[in-house]
Order: sequence, then structure tokens, then C-alpha cells
Amino acid sequence: MKMALKAIGLLCIVTLFVACEQNKAPTPYKISGEVVSMIPEVSEETGAVEGVSTDEEVAEPIDLTNAKLTISYETIDADGTSETVTLFEETFKGSFEYESETLEPTEVTISLQLSVDIDPMEITTLVGTGHDVKVALIDYPSPRPDQFVLAGTSSQVTDSEDKFVLSGDLGFLNENLADDTTVFMYAQVFDDSGNSQWQEWGPVLVQNNSFLIEGVVKEPAVATVNIRGDLYYGGASLVLEPQGTFEISKLGNQTEELAALSGSGYHAMLIESWQQKEEYIELVEAWTSELALSRNPPEPPNLIKGDTTNQSEQEESETTSEEVADVEDDVTAEADSDTDVTQVANTIEPAEGCEDAVASESPQPTPVSHTHRDTPKYLALQQQAREIRTKTLRTVVEESDDSLAQYVAMLLGPYTDDAEELSGWQSLAKKFDEEFVATRITPRIDFLNWASIARANGAALVPGQRVPEFTLANAMDEDLALYDLLGKKDMVLIDFWASWCGPCIADFPDLKKLHAAYEDEDFEIVGVSIDSKKEDWIEGLEDHKLPWTNLGELKDWEGPVATSFGVMGIPMGYLVDSQGCIYKKHVRPAALKEFLVNRYGMDESLVEPDPDTEDSQGVSG
Repeated sequence: MKMALKAIGLLCIVTLFVACEQNKAPTPYKISGEVVSMIPEVSEETGAVEGVSTDEEVAEPIDLTNAKLTISYETIDADGTSETVTLFEETFKGSFEYESETLEPTEVTISLQLSVDIDPMEITTLVGTGHDVKVALIDYPSPRPDQFVLAGTSSQVTDSEDKFVLSGDLGFLNENLADDTTVFMYAQVFDDSGNSQWQEWGPVLVQNNSFLIEGVVKEPAVATVNIRGDLYYGGASLVLEPQGTFEISKLGNQTEELAALSGSGYHAMLIESWQQKEEYIELVEAWTSELALSRNPPEPPNLIKGDTTNQSEQEESETTSEEVADVEDDVTAEADSDTDVTQVANTIEPAEGCEDAVASESPQPTPVSHTHRDTPKYLALQQQAREIRTKTLRTVVEESDDSLAQYVAMLLGPYTDDAEELSGWQSLAKKFDEEFVATRITPRIDFLNWASIARANGAALVPGQRVPEFTLANAMDEDLALYDLLGKKDMVLIDFWASWCGPCIADFPDLKKLHAAYEDEDFEIVGVSIDSKKEDWIEGLEDHKLPWTNLGELKDWEGPVATSFGVMGIPMGYLVDSQGCIYKKHVRPAALKEFLVNRYGMDESLVEPDPDTEDSQGVSG
């Protein structure tokens, strides 16, 4: 009897499950796409493009003659074999639309291949989330690469307790809201094993002034939102949280700084608490107004011949507009400035045998500092606004009973002094479990300790001192000692770089010209890569065909060689002689050219690199 009842009960459960599956309605979805053209229009009347001279070549719209669009997904059969299922495939003529339905959310790949000799552009997204999917091909004039992006909505989740939503109506950008405006967000997150990684959401193209991004985050994380278009670049910071809802909005009467509104959670505590204060908004409005004036100073009044009444005022206006970038550079990169190097060099006795390095240093102009001129008004106002922010965050770090709030406040950077920041992280290390500390706090303490050592090393390496000795391998795994290389040359540029460093790569053409022009004068370049992977370094050597000696430390920023040289930013160049004496620091191509011309002579029209060298295959050792 009991067995019969069990059988009946099991049958009911199975019947109910099957009925539920049969009653589960499929979710309809639509995928569509279009081209967004950023090619300037040609006037029908004049045949010319506004803002482009008749001598310039007019950009042509993208060629879609052989473009193919494919929508597919991966499935795994009972044997564990992966198979690609194609849902849609046809020639892309500028727009398309595909409709279907699914029983469960499915990850699909939308691929657009413009021609057989070009790699396809791909977007991976979910269907069956309740949102239609739209994509757009943004057609830019050459040489700017085209973009293939989601449009309007980016949704990677369905029903998840860890879901967050970011949206915004950007109509307040008015004329700055170009057709190619996209929203992109990123944050550092941790997986279940405590490993950190950068998570990205977007980009998504703004449509009808609006956008929507849905994603998943398992714990509070500091995120950065970037809004980028042909006419505008801006963004906002926010504290992402599970079940958080955030809206990008205007902050006061300006658009240099935007706000993210949530009204709850750690975001409200740690960002809205200071950003929405009337005092803060007034300061932001004030510094952005002053910044606008510094970028576009008013025209001075016309002067009557012989009238010097307004002359000094006019000169001051012109000087201020030219110096804005210099002051900003001083504030953001003070540790790397040549002014600091000169000041330190004047207080340190040269190493024995390096007296010539100091003597040959060209006279430096009086260092420009805030004691020699007034700080631009917009920077002073901006600093006042930052103090409101940092004061609020410091109060949380030092007084809050919520240790997680203290941790997130530290992520937002409440301290500008390294010692205070280090103390803040060390105090937090006592409030969390061992795993949390090991994955989230100890790496930051280690970084600050490293930065302190690297900064001290860099400060000591000034003209007249000797660079540290080191031995590293070249691309053929041959160990080469720096001082063995130096002893064979008159002057050597030690150039720290990485394959991912755009400014480093931008310097290579000029460095190649200088290397070719002065190779017979015993000038050499020793490139030191701080890539973290050997394959990235080798690929960089092959791509750029660097004709000089190349060595790889391949330990990222914190390798012992880079640390001993105080490398905290790249490109970083030391110009030294055969004895390792430093002649110049922070050397870029323009300064290097001036030095080499003064030392060896030569017309300013330098010879081009030898074609055989430029086109050679393989990598240099």
C-alpha cells in the first residue's frame, strides 16, 4: 500500500513538472541593426563639405557591398561536444531585423564581417531577457576605426538578486549629444576565489537621448561611467551594489562633472552625501565657469596707438590661457617633472667620475611653481570642491562603525598623502577576515610600500648620479649586463616601455630616426620592457621592429629593475654615458634630439631609418 502511494505521489510530481514546462510560455525577442554615419554630408548646392577645404579628400561612406551579418549561439550536445547554431545570416545592407522566441535566456553572438580580408566585429549579448536587442555600426571617417556596439540597451541578466540597473536621459547635453554618443562603465570586481579583475559593461549607443545598462555585481564596487561622443566627453563615479538602481543626471548648471543618483545604499552614503550638497554644487559651477573662461578668454578691447592702459591686462590674459595645461601637468604629474629633477640634482653631490654629466646639463629656467605665479582660479575652486569630498570620506574611514563602508570609502581615495593612506589600509586589515584581507587589502598595502621605495629611488637618480646595474635577457634568452652594454658606447638611452603603452609606441618613429642618424657616433638605445607576459613583449617587438638592444624584465611595474630606476610612469628614459652617469632624465625624442645635435652636430634634417631595417622580420636582441 505504501509503495502504491509513493508511486502515485511521484507520478503527480512528474505530471506537475511536465505541465509546468509545457505551460512555460516562450519569450519573444527581436534583434535589429542600423548604420550611424559620422561622415560629413556634402552640400547639394556647392558639392563641398562644411569645414573642409576643397583641397582635402572627402570621406566616403563605408562600403557594405560584401558585408555579412550572422547571429549564432553555442550549444553542447549529450557527448559534451560544442556546436555553433546559426540563427540568422544574410548580406548587411545598412539595416536588418530578426524576430524569434526562446524558452530561456540565451547568449548569442552578433557578427558583422565587412569583407573577407577583415576580421569580423562581434557583439555578445543575451536574448530572452525581456528587452529587444539593437546594434549599430558607427561609420567614422578614416583613419578613425568604426565601432560595432549595442544601441539603447545593454542587458546581460534576467532575474538575479545581484542585478543592478544604470540608466539616464542625457537630453541635458543638448547640442553636445552627438549621434555617436556611447556610455561605457567599468569596475574592479572579485570572483568567488578572491581574484580581482576588471569588469566592463557596454559600450551602449545612446538612443533618443537615453540608455539602459543592466548587470550583476556581488558586492559593493567603485565604478566609473564614461560618456563619450564626437562633441562630448564626461562621466561619473558610483558605488555599484546588488539591487542598486542608478540614474545619470546633470549636476547643477554645468556638464563637466555629472552625477549618479540612487538615494540609497553605500552610493548615497559615500558619494551623494557630498556631491549633492549645495556648497559642493556651487563650487563645481564656479570652477567649470572659470575653466571655460581660461579655455576661451574674452577678446581684449581694441587699443588706440600709443595707449598702453590695457596692455599688461592683455598680456596677462594671453599668458594665462597658454599656461593652463602647464599648471594641470604640474598638479597631476609633479613627481615626474623635470623641475623636481633639477631641484634635487642641485642638492646632491655628483658621483665620482660623473662631474661632466652635471656640468653639461644646460641651464634650467627658473622652476615654475605656485610660489612664482598665482594658481589659476578654476584650480583653486576645484581644490575646494575636492576638500568637501575628501573630508566626508575621511570622516567615514576614521569614525564609522560600518567596516564595509570604511573599505569602500578607502577605494574612493580620501587621502592624498601616501603615509595616511597606508595607515588607513593597515587599520582596516584588523577588521576583516583573513581571506578578505589577503585579496583586497594586502595588495594595496604592498603597492603603497612599493611606491614609497620606487619614488625614493627615482628621486635619487638625477643628473650626475649613476644608474643601477642590472642583467636581463633579450628576446633570444641571452643575458646581457647593462654596464657591459654601456662600456661599448658613448651615450645610451635606457628606455622603459611596454607593448600596451600608447605614448611609448608614438615615440618609436622619432627614436628610430635618431638611432639611425647617430648610430655611427656610438649612440645606442636599450629598451627595457615592463610587460607582464613575454608573448606580449615579443609581439610588440615584431610589430614595431625596434632596431636597438631590447631587454625584458616582464614583471609589470613592480619588477626589481623598474623599481630600482623609480619607474612609476612610462615612457621613462634615462640618457647615460659609458660609465652609467645620468645626463638627462625623463627624456623624450625632442629633448634627446637637441642633446644629440649639440653633442655630435648634424643638420636638423635627420636621415630616415634604413629600409632594410624597417622591413626586416623577426625581433632584435
